[in-house]
Amino acid sequence: MSRPSKKDIQEYVEENRLLAAFHRAEAALHDNTAREAAAGITHETEEYLRLNQAAIEAGRRLPKRFRHLAEGV
Repeated sequence: MSRPSKKDIQEYVEENRLLAAFHRAEAALHDNTAREAAAGITHETEEYLRLNQAAIEAGRRLPKRFRHLAEGV
C-alpha cells in the first residue's frame, strides 16, 4: 500500500473538520429542540431558526460525497 500524499492527507483533514462542524451544528440543533420541547415550546423560536440555519449551512459546506448526511436538516 502506498503512502498517502501530503495533498491526500490535507483533504482528509479538511473533510473531517467539515464533518465535525456539521455534527456539532446538528447536535446543537437537536439539543435545543429537546430543551424547547421539554419546556412546552411548540413553535419555531429565533434560537431554533438560528441553529437550523447553522446546520443547513454546515451541511452545504460538506464535500459532495457526504451531503446525503445533511438531507432533511
